[in-house]
Amino acid sequence: MIKLSDYLDYLNNEIIQARKKADEKTILVAKEYAKHEYLKYFKAPRYAFPNIKMDIPLKITDINSQSKYNFRFDEAKFLSDVNEKIEAVNREKQLNISPVSSEQIQSSEFQQLFKTLERQDQKLITNIGDEIKKIDVLPQIKSLNIGTFRPQDTTTDAENTEMKRILTEALLNRYSLVSTKLNDIFIDPHTTGAEDKDKDNLFINLHVEMEEEGIRIVTFTDKNGQTIEEITFE
Repeated sequence: MIKLSDYLDYLNNEIIQARKKADEKTILVAKEYAKHEYLKYFKAPRYAFPNIKMDIPLKITDINSQSKYNFRFDEAKFLSDVNEKIEAVNREKQLNISPVSSEQIQSSEFQQLFKTLERQDQKLITNIGDEIKKIDVLPQIKSLNIGTFRPQDTTTDAENTEMKRILTEALLNRYSLVSTKLNDIFIDPHTTGAEDKDKDNLFINLHVEMEEEGIRIVTFTDKNGQTIEEITFE
């Protein structure tokens, strides 16, 4: 995979080299005309590329971006989210995690966590999910009465593991996207591979249109003996 900017730079360089080779060939032909008995009376042919249009299919393989999020704690939504997940995991995995009450999240452990997350608003990050996974929710879990019935020690471990996941997901749901800064788009110009047919890839059609322009650089010496470089845009 390569950056989209690098790929466009490659296309630009290839077109420039093609124009250069065409001009070099024109010079060779002009010299042949000048030496020819009859062709020296004719203009040597020169062909340019005044306009180049390309439609290029590309496959987007990755997008490098950073986003800003706001953390907004809503007690009712947080409790509803957490307890719905607890009810589902108890039913699916035969656990006995107790529902979380409003009084429990008023504890110093939870309040400190919420304040910390709100203070971290507006930071540019690559992936909000990865940032949430870094949060240590063990103090919050310890402050809860996780289970009502524990037939064996392994059940406690399973409850703690599930409760960590539930709290992490509930916190993630409290974030809202504010803005995104796009850094790089990575693409693959190969779009006809057999492996692409069964994958949910994002394909785009890149329309590139390039207009011919030119510059001329002339160097001369002024009356004071200084070398002057003059650039003329055509």
